Amino acid sequence: MRSFIGLDLSAQDKLALENWREKSLPGLPSSNARTANQPKVPVRQPKPVPAANFHITLCFLGNINDRQHETVIANLDDVTATPFEVTLDMTAFWQGPKILLAAPTAPPASLMSLAASVNSAARQAGIDVERREYRPHVTLIRNTKEDYPPPLFAPQLTCQFSQFHLFESVSTPSGVRYPVKQSWPFRSSHSVREKLQRGHF
Repeated sequence: MRSFIGLDLSAQDKLALENWREKSLPGLPSSNARTANQPKVPVRQPKPVPAANFHITLCFLGNINDRQHETVIANLDDVTATPFEVTLDMTAFWQGPKILLAAPTAPPASLMSLAASVNSAARQAGIDVERREYRPHVTLIRNTKEDYPPPLFAPQLTCQFSQFHLFESVSTPSGVRYPVKQSWPFRSSHSVREKLQRGHF
């Protein structure tokens, strides 16, 4: 199962970000422009990410087996965090994956701490995750080039988060989908009852 751990933007925030993208990049074709009777857009052309797929990855897991899946879920049960907000107020182009993205200029400490915790949970489950510096972002366009015209103006969207999720990456005839397989609401610490149930006393 090809999976990742991440944050899901609310439906309202997804629509707001899509609306900003349409206004700031007027020449970009709509992510819903192609119909069943139209030819598939060549891979080399810029491809807007559907708003339904907007998310912030915390840890990319890749293809994991059943044992890793079960173990990482158990490990994530112990991850704690408090609700936080992330303001997407800048854009950037990444040469490697050839994407245009939106990101926070100053990622909150709570987000960075959560990312470190879920990465640790994944490694403890025997999953070989990347160890490069974590840079939170939302992918807006794929298959872009370095000389792709920048947005006319930067985004200014503050998103609230109170849970994180385990997503599966599923390829379909209409494109990639990211169904949520399991969710973990943020909590600062386990209650006494939870600790008793988990045998922590």
